[in-house]
Amino acid sequence: MSLPNFMCLGAAKSGTTTLYDILRQHPDVYIPSFKEPHFFDIPENYKNGINWYGKNYFKNANQKIVADFTPSYFFDKEAPKRIFESLGNKVKFVVILRNPVDRAYSHYLHSKRDDHEDLEFKEALMNESSRLKKYEENGDYLSYLRQSYVSQGLYFDMLERYLEYFSLDNFLIIHFEDEFIKHREETMIKILNFLEIENFDLKIDIKSNPASQEKSKTLKRIMKKRGWWRILLKKMIPSLKIRQIIKNRIQRANISTFTPEKLSIIQRKMMYNNYFKEDIIAIEEVIDRKMYWDL
Repeated sequence: MSLPNFMCLGAAKSGTTTLYDILRQHPDVYIPSFKEPHFFDIPENYKNGINWYGKNYFKNANQKIVADFTPSYFFDKEAPKRIFESLGNKVKFVVILRNPVDRAYSHYLHSKRDDHEDLEFKEALMNESSRLKKYEENGDYLSYLRQSYVSQGLYFDMLERYLEYFSLDNFLIIHFEDEFIKHREETMIKILNFLEIENFDLKIDIKSNPASQEKSKTLKRIMKKRGWWRILLKKMIPSLKIRQIIKNRIQRANISTFTPEKLSIIQRKMMYNNYFKEDIIAIEEVIDRKMYWDL
């Protein structure tokens, strides 16, 4: 049984699904057909043990690179230690960093679309700390993930936790706007070199998981409900991986792209200065690189 030697940690809403769809084409890369196993960050999954993880997601993996694409590993406080203890210190990580203001707004729109958010954006930001504290106390990790708009953009805090266990050399930091969007071909070559696999003719002109809205709110609510039909589905389809794939395909079929309203310059500057400026300065010092996200 193979286990991951490479992870794309995020950040969430920063093109990780697009990178997933690109790298899946490479013959030397194995990535499960279900993108996000969430083994190292969801306690209910982690307690099942490393053998469960390998059996459910990497049973047929025999390629040089075995990958796990779960962006929330970057955010989770326990994930770095769990990854280190389970997989060792040789794991390689790609981290795509997006302007945290844009990332937060994209995250909010995603939660809003999925019916996990009923506050307006400004109000959600103002209430984030109190909400997250409540979710943490109640052990509601999924809500914690869904409404951590500012917190998942504090990149220095997250990287610092990983550097307690892994060398900075284990990381390839990708600038979302300047590298992944504007210079994707060169960036993909950089990623393949980092993974020490040969260049390959990959289709890179992909845009996965764009801003979207649901076609049917009724179907969305049905997908969220719990009841007897979920128990029946588990008996009919015992494989967790297959159930997750089916769920994702239904969700993708129920969305259509749209162009969201843009944040004003005043809103963007307020968010940048109030929430992210100090963290950006700190991570620039650690990675020895300017991110040029000044607004």
